[in-house]
Order: sequence, then C-alpha cells, then structure tokens
Amino acid sequence: MLLVKIIGVAISALEKLSRVEIGRAWEDPALEQALGPVRAGDLQTGLELVKAARGQNELRALRVWQLADAAIAHVDALATRAGDDPDALLWLGAARIKHAWEIRGASYAKYVGSERFQQFWSVLSTAAEPLHRAAHLLPEDPVPWEQLQWHGIGTQVGRPELDRIWKELSARDPRLFAGHYTRAQVLCEKWYGSHEELLAFARDTVASADPGDPLTAILALAHFEVAWRMMDDNDSAFLSKAAIEGYFSRRETAEELVRAADQWQTQAQPHPRALEAHHLFGAAFYYSGHHARAQRLLSGARNRIPENLPWSVASLTPGRCYARVRRQLGVD
Repeated sequence: MLLVKIIGVAISALEKLSRVEIGRAWEDPALEQALGPVRAGDLQTGLELVKAARGQNELRALRVWQLADAAIAHVDALATRAGDDPDALLWLGAARIKHAWEIRGASYAKYVGSERFQQFWSVLSTAAEPLHRAAHLLPEDPVPWEQLQWHGIGTQVGRPELDRIWKELSARDPRLFAGHYTRAQVLCEKWYGSHEELLAFARDTVASADPGDPLTAILALAHFEVAWRMMDDNDSAFLSKAAIEGYFSRRETAEELVRAADQWQTQAQPHPRALEAHHLFGAAFYYSGHHARAQRLLSGARNRIPENLPWSVASLTPGRCYARVRRQLGVD
C-alpha cells in the first residue's frame, strides 16, 4: 500500500509539470466558477446551476456530473436539504454514485479487493432512490436516467434492466452525448457487451447524428475502448504506442473515423462536450498517422484533457503524453 501511495505521488508530480488540466474537457464558464465554492460547502450555488439548466439536457448532465464530484464531501448536507426538490435529488443521487466509484476505482473487477467492493456497494445502494424520485418529479428529464446507467453498471443489475434504462433515457433525448457515452460503457466487453456490439452501437450513433453534432465522436470512443481492452489481455498498465498505432492505422478504422469527424466538423455547432470530441478524434488521427487532421483537431483542444480516454490508453501520465503529442505536432 505504501508503494502504491509513493507511485501515486510521483505520477501526480509528473502530471503537474505537464501543465495540462485533467478532467476538464468541457466548456461552461458558470460551472468553472462554481466548483470551488461547492467544494468549500456552498451547495446553494451548485443547486442554482442545476436548476438553471433544466431543459438544456447536455448542460444539465455536465453540471450534475461535475458538481457531484465537487460535493462528495458534503453529501450528508445535500441529503438534508434535498426534500422533494428534483434538482437537489438528482444532484444527491449523482454525488453518491461519484462517491461510490471513487471508492471502487476504475480498475477491472479482478483488481479490486472484497472490502473495497463492499464499501462501494454500500454507498452505491443509496443512490437509486433519489434518482428515481427526481425522475418521477420531472418526468421529461433524461438526466436521472443517465445517472441510473452508472448506478446500474455498478450494482450489476444486468443487461435487461440496463436496456430498459437506456430505453427510458433515449425516449427523452435520443441525442444526449452523456447518455451515449455511458451506454457505450454498458456495451463494453469489460461490462455487459462485446467489441462487436459496442462498435455497432457507435456506428448507428454516427448514422443517426445530425451534421455538426460531436456525438459522432462516440465512434472514436468505442475504438479506444476496444483498444484499451487489449491492456487487460496483455496484463499491462497501458498499451505501447506501436500497438495503438497498429490498431488505428487499419484502413477500415481510419476511414470510418475520417467520415465521422467530417460529419461533425463541417457544420460544427457549439456544444459543452465539444472539447472531448476534439481529443477523441485528434488522438485517433494521431495514432493512425493522419497528423494534419490531428493537428487541426488538437489545436482546438486547449490544455485540458478528459479524465480517462483517450490519452490514458498509452500512458500512466496522460497529461504528459498529451503535452508530448502537442509538441510533436507543433501545436501551441
């Protein structure tokens, strides 16, 4: 355990040197300003943001998930004030899910000890009730159902129930980026699906997406998930650059990603998760050898990266990996 902590401290120190913010691949200035106060216990500021995003599903999903992380230390206070407020109930359920997954960690199940699993399930079991109440009080809101996907994955409710949750979610918003992202996790071989099912879902998502919608980046996400699975197959912490390049340079993979990226980029619309699409497509094109495309996309990605994929697939220090790629591509 001491060795793990030492390694963690060393990795954190190296990441700070990269000057890359990890987990901030999104755009919402109001949320940016609110995270600090919420972490300090100002729940009213967070609640006002969640309420203000009613009807703006992408923004609401983003705010709930980020504010959930910020409020982990204040879950009991949030529960006290939730009452029958659907916004507070939604935030509470999401915060409990965030807390539970923080306990569990992102590793494959075989690497998680039984004691940590028990703590994970104990916390996670308290999240469903406020989410279902929130969904009942605001029946048109897809975001409680998006959160229930994460809950269902963790509580191992099985595919039939997760499929039902997806049906409820997509009936309320068939193009919700956050919802498709989580559904992709459900369909991963790691959880309840297969490579084939995941890629079929991603291709269907691209086919149904409107021009200019970064939802097409779900295809890049799916390919990174398939590649990431190779880490477990090889019992390694991350994939070699050569292995990732070998995967993404396959002609059929590269060509369908080019089409999906063009479908988004030719009429790109403002979207709070657009930065994530820049990273997913940009990294895929970097590894496939389409460096001019990667350069254009990563020029718009700034110095912020998603918390996990795509850069963590190749490095234990994804911030440094991304900074190195930017230097190689000549991106300021």
